[in-house]
Amino acid sequence: MYILNPESVKHKIKCKKMIAQYFINKDIPLLSQVGEYYYFAESDLFKSAYSESPFWVKWAISVGE
Repeated sequence: MYILNPESVKHKIKCKKMIAQYFINKDIPLLSQVGEYYYFAESDLFKSAYSESPFWVKWAISVGE
C-alpha cells in the first residue's frame, strides 16, 4: 500500500526506477510511487543504506535522477 499524495510528506527521497530498485533490493520500504518517480521516507534505515551505497546511487539522488 502506497501513500497517494507523497507531496504532503516533508522528509522524503524522490528517485527514478533504477535507483529505487537498488534501495528496494536493500529491503528499504517504498513510501509511494507516482508515475516514473518512487519515494522513500528519509528514515535512519534509508540513511544507513544511502551511506553504504555506491557513488553512482549517491550521484543520481543528488542531481535528482
